[in-house]
Amino acid sequence: MTEHFATSPFGGRMMNAAHFLSYEKLRQQKQNLRQNSLLTEDNSEQRIVPVDRWKLLRALTEAREAYQLSPRTIAVLEVLLSFYPDKMLDGSAPLIVFPSNQELSMRLRGMSAPTIRRHLATLVDAGFILRRDSPNGKRFVRRDSNGEIAMAFGFDLAPLTFRADEIETQAEKIRDQNRIRQQLRFSITIHLRDISKTILAALNESREGDWEALYAQLQALSGRVERNGTVSNLSIRERALSILRSQVENLYLSNVSEPKMSGNERENEHHIQNSNIESFDNTNAAKTENPETKTKRQTSAPDIQNKTPHLSEILKTCPQIKHYAMSGIQNWKDLIITAGHIRPMLGITPSAWREACEIMGEINAAVTIATMLERSDKIHSAGGYLRKLTQRAENGQYCVQPVLRALSHTKH
Repeated sequence: MTEHFATSPFGGRMMNAAHFLSYEKLRQQKQNLRQNSLLTEDNSEQRIVPVDRWKLLRALTEAREAYQLSPRTIAVLEVLLSFYPDKMLDGSAPLIVFPSNQELSMRLRGMSAPTIRRHLATLVDAGFILRRDSPNGKRFVRRDSNGEIAMAFGFDLAPLTFRADEIETQAEKIRDQNRIRQQLRFSITIHLRDISKTILAALNESREGDWEALYAQLQALSGRVERNGTVSNLSIRERALSILRSQVENLYLSNVSEPKMSGNERENEHHIQNSNIESFDNTNAAKTENPETKTKRQTSAPDIQNKTPHLSEILKTCPQIKHYAMSGIQNWKDLIITAGHIRPMLGITPSAWREACEIMGEINAAVTIATMLERSDKIHSAGGYLRKLTQRAENGQYCVQPVLRALSHTKH
């Protein structure tokens, strides 16, 4: 097949320097290929190494943002490649495909002709294909007496093959960026989890330190970890979280001490079930309370505490909380710890949780969290809701049994 092509477009499309240079570049590349071709031992010409069209398309799909190509433009190129009979593309040979507009539309699942023309123009402007227009602008093929293609008019895929190395290099850069992005996303997620749980443990264990300020820093760095965030932004966030994590862990470890135990473990569990356990320093809290508030808490909290149902009843009515327990819920202590882990997930601040534990007692606060978890889809602001319940409990107007009964009736 002899290549005799016009460089000017058919019809109303104007010729421009970019298009002319694209034709000239392809002509020069083919000429250089012929001049620099090597001879093998049997004196046969060694041609350019063919490329797998589908591997090349995959690489271009990965690197499409570098060339500002939309997914639909890639789809149009895929269909053009599907019209070439061979899997391998050899840039030294003519690579003309000549599908009709109707056939293109069929393979593109009914894409309109104007949309197809727009995406074809994008591919031409990007230098991945060339137009080989016939005298009348139609796409067709002329064959010789032996049935071989003598002349074809349509779209030339050769420029794509000459840019295969460039496309693969761009695709590898994108893959590297994606790997780095994924590693940063993993690191950010782990930092957020570890910082949150360390602060929660410090608050539950009443460790000294400005944990509220550290929690505020965590909140500023929290939020959804973007799947397609830039490497630069993710790196900045990961670095900030890494520094915050070091501060939190160092502060936590600086105050590690053996927990005070009153009697054996069984006595401790019995104490949890029958008293208003506090997870903070009662002495310091008492200094900041006025007598009226203190009297309210002493009268209301024990009354509420005594109305707490059995643990088995709570777990039967609120089964979801068991899924968040690290080692199951065997006693009240496990329930309290699990509720503390759930608290950040519901958007409840440490101060709201601490106040609920102080006024309701840790057990009733934990039961309240369990009931809120069951109805999380119906609660707009869990933090505000818990504060309202805490205020009602302080006035002696809230206990958990009616809530549990209502949940039980709903499920049955």
